Amino acid sequence: YLIYYHISDGPSQLQEYETEMAQAAEQKAAFLATSANNVDENSVTYLTDASAIANGQATFSSLCIACHGPTGGSSPNGVGPNLTDEYWINGGGIKNIFKTIKYGVPTKGMIAWESQLTPLQMQEVSSYIWSLQGTDPEGAKEPQGEKWTEEPAAEAAPAEPDSTAANAQPAE
Repeated sequence: YLIYYHISDGPSQLQEYETEMAQAAEQKAAFLATSANNVDENSVTYLTDASAIANGQATFSSLCIACHGPTGGSSPNGVGPNLTDEYWINGGGIKNIFKTIKYGVPTKGMIAWESQLTPLQMQEVSSYIWSLQGTDPEGAKEPQGEKWTEEPAAEAAPAEPDSTAANAQPAE
């Protein structure tokens, strides 16, 4: 120990620590790069970052405007529904939008995009679509579906078991 660390050119404890911290930072960055695509319809969240919304808009503009129009409002005779009002055919909110993009709506002619877009891209498009709420573009299609005004509350925790029912003995 004495010869290796104090006489020869062995690294000091501080140098070893700094080397290990640099390796950990690289591993963390690699993990985060892969985990960005670990988004699904249960874990998706609304992205508020301007660059994420811009990426979603770019993807929307290249893939979705044929059916939903350039503003997301479709048109009175358009194929897709208006995405700018409070009414949703397949449920509103970021989770339902993501799910609709991912799995499509084959009965309505919308393809599933899960094989063509990464989960992050679907999250960005979902966030962009959700950001269109209330924009009311000119010439938009009439509302379709049910009114959706807010995100649903997080799933409620399971109810505590009724202690009287749990302690009750079956009747004989």
